[in-house]
This record gives sequence, C-alpha cells and structure tokens, in this order.
Amino acid sequence: STHWKDNMLYLSRLYLDNTSRHVRSDLGNCHGLHKTILSAFSQSPSGMPARDHFGVLFRTEAMNDHPGITRLLIQSNATPDWTHLPDWYISDASEGQQPITLRPLDADYGRIGVGMRFLFRLRVNPTKRISDRTPGRDDPLVGKRVDLLREEDQIAWLHRKSEQHGFRLLKTDIDSEITDVQTAKGEKTYGRKRRGDARMTFGGVLFNGRLEVTNQEMFLTALHDGIGSGKAFGFGLLSIAEIG
Repeated sequence: STHWKDNMLYLSRLYLDNTSRHVRSDLGNCHGLHKTILSAFSQSPSGMPARDHFGVLFRTEAMNDHPGITRLLIQSNATPDWTHLPDWYISDASEGQQPITLRPLDADYGRIGVGMRFLFRLRVNPTKRISDRTPGRDDPLVGKRVDLLREEDQIAWLHRKSEQHGFRLLKTDIDSEITDVQTAKGEKTYGRKRRGDARMTFGGVLFNGRLEVTNQEMFLTALHDGIGSGKAFGFGLLSIAEIG
C-alpha cells in the first residue's frame, strides 16, 4: 500500500567534491553514503527505518566532463536539511550550477496521465534467484540472488518491471522490434555496514530510454517508491523528462 498521496515529494541535487576524503569514503561505501544522506532528516518514529519513513531514493552520477565532481540526486517525502554535511563535502566548482538545489515534484507528477511519453533514467540492481530444478544438485548458489549480467536478460528484467509498474518501453523509430533503451554497466557498488564487516558488492546497470505510461496509479507509485531492490544502496530512483 502506498501513502504517497499524503506526502509532498522533493528532489535534491548536490554536486559532491571528489577530492574530499569524506566524499571518497562515501562513494566507496554505499552504507556510508546512505548514512550521510539520512543525516539531513530528523529522527524517524521508533521501529521505522528512516529510509522508508522519509521515502529516500538516491542515485550518484559521474560527470564525464567534470571528473572532480559527482552529481547526487535524492528524492524524499520530507524537506532535507543539507547544512550539516561534513566540511568540503559540496563542490564549489559546479560550472555555474547551484551546488545544492531542492525542488518539489508534486506539480510535475500531478500532471502525469496514461499515454504520456517520457525519457527516463533508472539505475538498478537486476537479479534473479537461482532455483534448483535438478534432483540431487548441490549448488551453494541455490536460493541466492545473483546479478543478471547479459544485456538481453537485463532488458527482459526491465520489461517485466514495466508491466508491474504501469509503463511500457517504447521501440526505436528505426526498428519496431528493438526496444529504445540503452544499458550501461554501472560501476560496482560496494558496502560495509560496520568496520570489520565483510564487503558487499552490488552490480549496477544504468538504463536510459523512452517509456509510455499505461497505468497512472501504478506509474506514480513506481516514481514514489522506486523500482527493484537495493534502494538503500543507491538503486531504484526513476527519473523522467517529458518528450517534447
């Protein structure tokens, strides 16, 4: 069940300074970055994970033309306070862009209807569960989730998600058989909950493409709640821009 109708929704954009020791540490440990982001929000009610309570989804984006800067997008259902970030965390060289911006999304999302088409960007951790169909097979991976590594499997995963989330992937103008989605293998995401813990690794895929809304309610829920697993690790935020 979703409570998104009761909440305002905000998008923060931060330009991080890659020369900062704290930024480098957070970019190398998604648990650390998650913690830094949540420090901009108040305490959540006891027993309620803060990420869920504040509806936090985020994505980091490397800026090829500015290797010293990382763009960080954060969606939340409460207004964050970014004044308590560590010193030197925010870049002052973001090429005329405000280093920190915050804007409400409700007016934009309130206009979304069936049949509207959008450019989209989505970074996800597509996985499948290994099932055991062979009797007597002793495989340590059975029941575990493994990353989908082949592009066709990743696109098939996205097709399944689109059906569950109220949109369809558009085809290219040149060939009606080919889905208009580019996949880029994201850098692996690493995490460690506490010092001394084993390092966790997540395979990321960045999808850029075009979609059409088929179910308004399901699509708005996907925008608010994110898509796929690993949302605490920087996956699942669906970003859209209307096609002219």
